[in-house]
Amino acid sequence: MSQEEQQKRNDDAWTEICAAISSPEVELLELLIKDDSGDLNEAVEYLFGTAVHQGTLYDITLPVLRFCIRMLDQFSPEATEWVVVWIQLVGSIIRDFPEDPYAIQLHKENVSVVEALLALDAKKGGEYYTRALGAWAWYFDAEDELAYRVRARLREYPVDGGTVAALGAWGGDTSAYLTSDDLGVRTAAAFHDRSKAGTAALIEVLSDPKTEDVWEQIIEPDGRIDDVVEELVARDLSGIAEAERARLESLPVFCLSIYYQPWEPFLQLINIGNGNGVLNTEATARFLGAVVDDDSLWYNENPYTTDALKKAGLPSSRKELRKLVKSMKD
Repeated sequence: MSQEEQQKRNDDAWTEICAAISSPEVELLELLIKDDSGDLNEAVEYLFGTAVHQGTLYDITLPVLRFCIRMLDQFSPEATEWVVVWIQLVGSIIRDFPEDPYAIQLHKENVSVVEALLALDAKKGGEYYTRALGAWAWYFDAEDELAYRVRARLREYPVDGGTVAALGAWGGDTSAYLTSDDLGVRTAAAFHDRSKAGTAALIEVLSDPKTEDVWEQIIEPDGRIDDVVEELVARDLSGIAEAERARLESLPVFCLSIYYQPWEPFLQLINIGNGNGVLNTEATARFLGAVVDDDSLWYNENPYTTDALKKAGLPSSRKELRKLVKSMKD
């Protein structure tokens, strides 16, 4: 890009953002260019507290995103890292709520976002650089020319859970990482590999109590361990090996005891109600017995629990579910 083209792009970015938001808000965005960490905090608060907030998109999110991707190489080093984190967050929200009216508008910026990230020196993007690329992967075909370029960039980056997850999201082969000693790398690889080996690895990592923290802090900072459980139960589990089957049959009770609430997806695997029968009667009874015995699931007649049980074709009252479990064990 020539110096004249660069200047025009910058001028257009400022003209558009000045027309879209108030002058005090523009002044906050100007702080992203100044190399002053004290002032930068105000700009960061604006990005994460006003331009988006607690997973909610607004009418100003689009012009702020356009401004950020046009000016990405103009920000101070520290500001660049924060903006990359913010871009990753916006991509994750759009991915999780694609029907949101603002998400539909923002989706149209996908090519511009990815091109801006690729044009940026990866080192300036900080640890969230690859995660930002991964968060915007869901809108491209693996055979797109842009996808090839992103995968090439990701392969140049140091291997960690976030990088492997982004590679998989962009259609890259993650099978080489299934046996990694790093739990984050192994988890990300298994999540994106639907082969028998990938499924076996996914069962194995979900059996590790450290996986929740690894997933939510390293791989998908805006995700939940529930996403991993849902990915597992969506796969064809009928032909898994005996060793994996034994571990799978213990997994629902384990997850219920270790994690916050990713137990509901396992109802799809039980052999009664609306389940598909992947779990045998003994494993189903153990799982439902654990549900009955978990007081937190029944506190104040928890509607999440009763709705999940109804959807699964099971009794929604604790008393009736306990009777069912007893009959299965008799």
